[in-house]
Amino acid sequence: MNDSKTIEVAKNTQNKYKEGFNKGFMQLRQCDVKQARAELSEALGINNEVSFRNYRYGRLEVKAIQADRVTAVFNKYGINEIWGKYNRR
Repeated sequence: MNDSKTIEVAKNTQNKYKEGFNKGFMQLRQCDVKQARAELSEALGINNEVSFRNYRYGRLEVKAIQADRVTAVFNKYGINEIWGKYNRR
């Protein structure tokens, strides 16, 4: 029974990044969006809008090093809930 819990936790952790970082991006203040987008693009190692959107919405899965860098950028802006889809309230 413990093995099934371990597998379930591993699946949830692995899927954390598959939905992108739109949840965190939508929490940015409007005045910070331009600077944060530039920092995120650098953290992801990309230079165009299409790639940015693909990572943002989870169409491209981030690598571990990219995930750490993206998390650091959002933490700089005080945002801790980063990964997943944005849920309107």
